[in-house]
Amino acid sequence: MKSFLQFLQRALKYFRTTRRVWRRPPRANLLIIDRGTASPLDEIFAHHDPHIMEIRGESVNMFALLRALPKIHLGAVAYLEAYIDFVKPKLVLSRTDNNHTLWQLKRRPNVTYKVALVQNGWRLTVDFEIPALLSSTGPCGDWEIDKLFAFGSAWVSQIPSHVLFTAELNGSSKANHFLFSRKSGKNGIGFISSYRPAVGKSQNYLDVSVQYQFLDRKIGKTGKDFFIIANTKKSDSVWPEFNYYSESFVKSKWKLLSRDFSLSSYQKLQSVECVIVESSSLGYECLGMGMRVGFIAFRPQHRQDRRFGKPLEFGEKGPFWTNDPSEEEIGRILDYLLNVSDEQWERDSGWIRDQLMVHDYGNTKIRAYVEGVLTDSLESK
Repeated sequence: MKSFLQFLQRALKYFRTTRRVWRRPPRANLLIIDRGTASPLDEIFAHHDPHIMEIRGESVNMFALLRALPKIHLGAVAYLEAYIDFVKPKLVLSRTDNNHTLWQLKRRPNVTYKVALVQNGWRLTVDFEIPALLSSTGPCGDWEIDKLFAFGSAWVSQIPSHVLFTAELNGSSKANHFLFSRKSGKNGIGFISSYRPAVGKSQNYLDVSVQYQFLDRKIGKTGKDFFIIANTKKSDSVWPEFNYYSESFVKSKWKLLSRDFSLSSYQKLQSVECVIVESSSLGYECLGMGMRVGFIAFRPQHRQDRRFGKPLEFGEKGPFWTNDPSEEEIGRILDYLLNVSDEQWERDSGWIRDQLMVHDYGNTKIRAYVEGVLTDSLESK
């Protein structure tokens, strides 16, 4: 009862502030849930004219809401099901894989649509990312979907056995747009920013200026250009993030590169020799593409809750990762990335990379599955 009342409170607040749509959702064979994470799925399958459902407060469909009212005790699942019944899709697809309500869209008997979720970010552990899945059943019954497209086996192995799904290891649907090559012409060192505009300076996340100064000095000695891949979007002011790094990076030749569009960070990193990362899905995506990536736990809390490779355990230090952000260790990682042979890099990283982030250039696995469902040619499994 308490959880239901909390849901009602959230629903009323949501209802008061969102746009109300007074027309039935259109019919479509492909329904993509969540406009916020629809890209790149909406571009890949544009030829199927998918319908995109908004679930982040952009709008609420009144016809679906009214149909859901008799089952309001089911919470958000009732609204999702009512919406789906209007659209009548063959496939429900979403990159919001960490929303536990989407794992219950197969609860009703004899539903004709399939549900496929696509991993869209690095997942640490189930109890942190989707704790609801730890219970054998949810408020609406068993947890079940048809297909989970996952980054790698590391995440799949964390999901409890009582959750019903078939896994497909496809890597990142965004990184799969790129085919990395180590041909000549690569220049400079990339750094994936962990700065968060919404977090105050004192908590961004903790003061790491000393560790950043170590990195600055080491990169400055190489004489190479240093590119910081900003977390800030081009449409927002990049000055707070620029000023944040200006305090520590004074010896290296660095430049802050804003996020111009959805895939711009991936595109910009294609031209560097190697990448340094604190804790970021993008860092693992670069690793999956075959790039040389160094993982350094600059921030104290990351040495515990965001250790390299978590949910797997690879130890405190390795050829290209460390939980010790000392100047000596930062120099060791940087020297390794710049000088290791391609053959040695593959020996050191390949067995780890294949567990964490596979690479399916062109998203062939997702394409084959979706086309198979929509053309009724998918083999039963």
